[in-house]
Amino acid sequence: MGIKVEKLAKEMNLEVVISGNKDNEISVSDTSRPGLQFTGYYDYFAFSRLQILGLVEMSYLATLSPEIREERFKQFFEFDIPCVIITRDLEPHIELLEEAKKHNVWVLKSKMITTRLISKIMNYIDRELAESTSVHGVLVNVYGVGILISGRSGIGKSEIALELIKRGHMLVTDDAVEIKNIDGVLHGTSPYITSGMLEVRGMGIMDIAALYGLSSILEEKTIDFIIELEEWNGEKDYDRLGAANEKREILGVPVTMIKLPIRPGRNVAVIIEAAAANYRYSNTSKETPLEKVEKRMNEVMDMNNTNKLS
Repeated sequence: MGIKVEKLAKEMNLEVVISGNKDNEISVSDTSRPGLQFTGYYDYFAFSRLQILGLVEMSYLATLSPEIREERFKQFFEFDIPCVIITRDLEPHIELLEEAKKHNVWVLKSKMITTRLISKIMNYIDRELAESTSVHGVLVNVYGVGILISGRSGIGKSEIALELIKRGHMLVTDDAVEIKNIDGVLHGTSPYITSGMLEVRGMGIMDIAALYGLSSILEEKTIDFIIELEEWNGEKDYDRLGAANEKREILGVPVTMIKLPIRPGRNVAVIIEAAAANYRYSNTSKETPLEKVEKRMNEVMDMNNTNKLS
C-alpha cells in the first residue's frame, strides 16, 4: 500500500514542476535530504524515500560547475526515486530538471521552510499509511473522552448517542467507525457518506449538524475505551466493584471495555457520562475508588482489633 505522488502534491498543495510517472508511490513516511549523495557517497542511500532539497542542498549544488552538477544528477537519478521536493520556493537547477524528465521522476516545489514541510509531510503520510479497519458501533466524545459504543444491531446505540448529543456531547460517527492505528493510538472517524448523520429506528436518518449545530459533531477522536451494551440478564453476575478489567483488541491495541447491561428505566446516557468522568479521574488520581474502599475497610478492621485488645 502506498500514496500516489500526484495525490501527495494535491493534498499538500505542492507546485508540480515536472509531472513524472503516474504510478509512482510513496510507501514510507521517512524522508531523505541527499546532501551527502551529491558529494558522491551512496552507501546506505535511502532512495525509496521522498528526496527533500532544502537551502543547504541547493546552496551546495550552486557551488558546483554545470558539468559536475550534471554528473552528480545523472548518478542520483539512476536510483528508483519516487519524487524530489524543493523547499523555500527555490529555483531548481536545469541539470536536475533534465535528468528528472529523462527518468520520469516527479519534481515538486513548496514555499515552506524545509523542517516544517518535512514534519507536515511525515504526519500526513503516517496517517495515510496507518493500519486501518472498520467496526460496527457509535463513536462519541463525552467530556473530551472518546467512547466507542458497541452492541448488537437494534439494542439502542444510536438512541443513546442522540441523548448524549442533547446533553451537549459530540457525535463522531454512527453505525460504521473507521479506525486507524497511528503510533499505537486508535483514531476513529466517520465514512464520508454518513458524516454528521445519525440513524434512529422509526425516524430515519437525522442531520445532526443541521438540528443541533456544528458544535455537536466532531471529525475525529481517539478511542479511549469501549462500552458494550447488552440486554440485562438477571442470572448473570455483573461486576459491581469496577475490579474487572476486560480488554478488546483493535488493530493490535488493547482497549479497556466495560460491559453495560441495559433494561427499561435505566438512564444509560447518564451512566456513560459517569464512565467518562470516572475515566478522566482515574487518569489523574493515584488511587482508585475501589482502593479507597479497601483502605477504609482495613482501617475499620484495625480499629476493631485495637478495641478488642484494649
